Amino acid sequence: MKIKDLCINQNKTIIEAMKTVDQAGLGIAFTVDENNKFTGVISDGDIRKAILRGIELKTPVKEIANKSPITSDENWNEKVIIEILKRKDVRKKMPEYGAIRIPVLNKKNEVVDILFASLQRCESYLKSKEKIKEAKPVRRVLVVGGAGYLGSVLCRKLLKKDYFVRVLDNLTYGDEGIKNLYNHEKFEFIKGDMRDIQTVVDAVKDVDAVVHLAAIVGDPASALDPEETIEINYFGTKLLAEICKYSQINRFLFASTCSVYGANVNPGKLITEESELNPVSLYAEMKLKSENGILEISDGNFSPTILRMSTLFGKSSRMRFDLVVNILAIKALKEKKYTIFGGEQWRPNLHVSDAADAYIKCLEYPINKIRSEVFNVGSNDGNYKIIEVGRIIKNLIPDAEMIVDKENTDKRDYNVSFDKIQNYLNYKVNYTVKDGVNEIKEAVEKGKFNDYTHEKYSNYRFLTKKTNIV
Repeated sequence: MKIKDLCINQNKTIIEAMKTVDQAGLGIAFTVDENNKFTGVISDGDIRKAILRGIELKTPVKEIANKSPITSDENWNEKVIIEILKRKDVRKKMPEYGAIRIPVLNKKNEVVDILFASLQRCESYLKSKEKIKEAKPVRRVLVVGGAGYLGSVLCRKLLKKDYFVRVLDNLTYGDEGIKNLYNHEKFEFIKGDMRDIQTVVDAVKDVDAVVHLAAIVGDPASALDPEETIEINYFGTKLLAEICKYSQINRFLFASTCSVYGANVNPGKLITEESELNPVSLYAEMKLKSENGILEISDGNFSPTILRMSTLFGKSSRMRFDLVVNILAIKALKEKKYTIFGGEQWRPNLHVSDAADAYIKCLEYPINKIRSEVFNVGSNDGNYKIIEVGRIIKNLIPDAEMIVDKENTDKRDYNVSFDKIQNYLNYKVNYTVKDGVNEIKEAVEKGKFNDYTHEKYSNYRFLTKKTNIV
């Protein structure tokens, strides 16, 4: 990248400045006049603030640029930088772990270089003058999509641990998952769409962390209306992350999926977070695009964490029977037969309760140690071929017939390693596939889920009955 790529004429529009900021990838651009003389700095934060204030994108960028930023001349050195960082007016604007980007100007007032300076570079000075405050613990959490299958479980776990929990959800699938939480003194619900800027701005007020679970979930459901899926799963996610960054909500947990690995290009080899990505569905593609969009705006202050989830199973207040273990188990119990399609594909499986625990682990872990990290979430013992899941169910429900359809198979095939999350966070699971099947079996024996074919238990069937996805 060349310095000229960071410069934009001050009379260009804000939307043109956005392109310069994004293409440079540093979160800033320098405004210059017709003679290429430096006039100011424009950051992605400045642009977000302008948008939220209602300033039109066709407005000249000079109207929102910082015209008196910190600058340095060509004779800079370490001592100069440290002296700059000692200044109170500079330090109070910087996040604890952040960095400032300082334009270097020549005698003609042209930008010739850029410096990156952080508080750590004068840490000894700061420690001698003032105590660096410890990062405050997370106590107030916004769960976007908290009324869903995983969200409703996570909310209850957080409340049990004495967190304040706010949920933002449009209740596409109803409020069965959270309706008995409405009267909890530490629970707050906002019904709204995460694509609406004002709704999101209101939702993030006074929270310490955001857990983003909301999406059109699953390959079949996502394929129903591709445009709607892209708008919600990608653009909605990008908007939420941008507003969190602007609002100084630095701890941001994003629910991605192991489906981003798609069809394994190296059959038989364990997939790690560094493995090649090969999504084979719109759902997985949008999750991957969202991951990249979130990580692109990560910096020393905004600290997102990506959690690539295994295929979930188990009971929830917002129950789903469109997940592999759950649907096979309920069909075995209710119809006395179930079909395995293909069978040789590998899948990582994870109980929904264990999945919720992973988010709590991340909320409670030092933020600087999980900043911009990507974790596969699950257990090495939870990796099974689909046919093996079928056999577990057959052993637990022996009077059910297992049918194997070799002709129709799913392209997704991934045997995933979970060493990183286990080593990093000391994360361990409490439930096996067998536990999940027995859980559903016990519920059926108690007379529950007699209406298991109802569309409310399936994202795909529910959405096909709706004329609009709200």
